[in-house]
Amino acid sequence: MNYKTKMLIPISLIFLMILSWGCEESISTEIDKDIVVVEGFLYEGQPVRDISLSEVLPLGSIDTLVPRITNAQVTISNGSDTFTLIPDELREGYYHDPENNFVVSSGDELSLVVNIGDQGLSAVTTVPPKPQNVDLGQETLLIPNITTGIRNLPDLDIYSTTLTWDNFDNSNYYVVIENLEDNPVAVDIQSGKFATRFVSVPSISNEYKVSFRTVTHLGRHLMILYRVNQEYVDLYESRDQDSRNLNEPLTNIENGLGVFSAFASDSVYFNAVKE
Repeated sequence: MNYKTKMLIPISLIFLMILSWGCEESISTEIDKDIVVVEGFLYEGQPVRDISLSEVLPLGSIDTLVPRITNAQVTISNGSDTFTLIPDELREGYYHDPENNFVVSSGDELSLVVNIGDQGLSAVTTVPPKPQNVDLGQETLLIPNITTGIRNLPDLDIYSTTLTWDNFDNSNYYVVIENLEDNPVAVDIQSGKFATRFVSVPSISNEYKVSFRTVTHLGRHLMILYRVNQEYVDLYESRDQDSRNLNEPLTNIENGLGVFSAFASDSVYFNAVKE
């Protein structure tokens, strides 16, 4: 089973922050309004639905909603077949394959071409293999009976379970944990944590430990392991830049900014229950 996830910060806002820092010593400098930001995520075994195009907000703008681009010509190819993507009527700025004929497969070398007027952008990526030998040690995560606040409890192995997988080539992985209950019950009201979804940092590893501190609610959880490419890791790390540690924006988009990347995943389930 495959599921999709999004970065916590919109890509266009990441590049706005980086470009703005580069201009802060010269207030009169304006960011090029014609810069196009691509957010292209492809998922193994899934049709193409998540290619979005946007502009960069003008320097000094107080807006948080970035301008979306809806008039582009977008094609995607795996080397043998090329498909035209059309605007998604339900999501402004997104482009998709309405017939779901283009299915992403592991090992595919994919190319994206975007034309907007006389502007041409392109990018390439390779779909990684699915995670191998994914195994969850225990399908029940025991939650201690909390009376004094979760922060005061020690980390004990009986209150954890570990997801493991093969990683012989030192690939990057990250984990998404999502509560599936319709009306989830909070683990610890005193903690003030009420988000039902958790996303880990990409890392080179072959295991991830889930403890009672990781989850915020009781009940059934979906845990998705994503194998990701380096271009996604580079973009993720760009979020940590500030004006004291400024680098050029990391992007794999030719003549634009953003990221075009592919993911492969596997998933398991566990139950968080009170002891």
